[in-house]
Amino acid sequence: MLNKNTDSFSLKILVIAVTLAFSASAVAGNDRGKNNGKNHIETHASNHAENHVNLTPGSKTKLKSYLTSGVEPLAQGEIKLEQKTSKTEFSAEVKIPVPSSILAVTDSTVANSATMFLVLRNNLGVDYAECHLDMKNIKTVTKRGISSVIAEYEVKISDRNGFLQASAGVCDVDLAKVGIQSGMPLIQYGDSAEVTIDTNNAIVGLGNF
Repeated sequence: MLNKNTDSFSLKILVIAVTLAFSASAVAGNDRGKNNGKNHIETHASNHAENHVNLTPGSKTKLKSYLTSGVEPLAQGEIKLEQKTSKTEFSAEVKIPVPSSILAVTDSTVANSATMFLVLRNNLGVDYAECHLDMKNIKTVTKRGISSVIAEYEVKISDRNGFLQASAGVCDVDLAKVGIQSGMPLIQYGDSAEVTIDTNNAIVGLGNF
């Protein structure tokens, strides 16, 4: 009887020991799972933040504004800035009808000698750049059987790896200094634009970025 009871007691102790060992292993496994999950979340968040930082600094930026609200309802224009990793391009193009009594452009000769001025302002209303647009061309456009004469003006500046090139027009990017400090206007969100013509200083169009 003693041996039988002893064997039964030993068996119970063994069962309890196995059960405790299994429970401890399960708890440890759960802790590892929780830690692994936490590490996965932290790693994912870290990678996401790092990628976000790498993409954010403006390796690719594109801003564009179409001119509106000018005195000449048939005038059109757009201003845009495109920044890439190794190249930045700024351009503005304005088109007006010829003749235009509102702009004091009586014919193609006047249109050819006229100059468009583009002023860029920050979100506080302070002018930070002024561009002179060159005459691009004067052409006849026919739509629905009706012909009209259009004068086009433009400024186009590019910066490739620090090499600045103005293929049309010029921009003064430091208005505090006398003369023209040629450069690339770096437009920001919230900036605005105003285009005027020197024939009568009329506002050809306004834009917002």
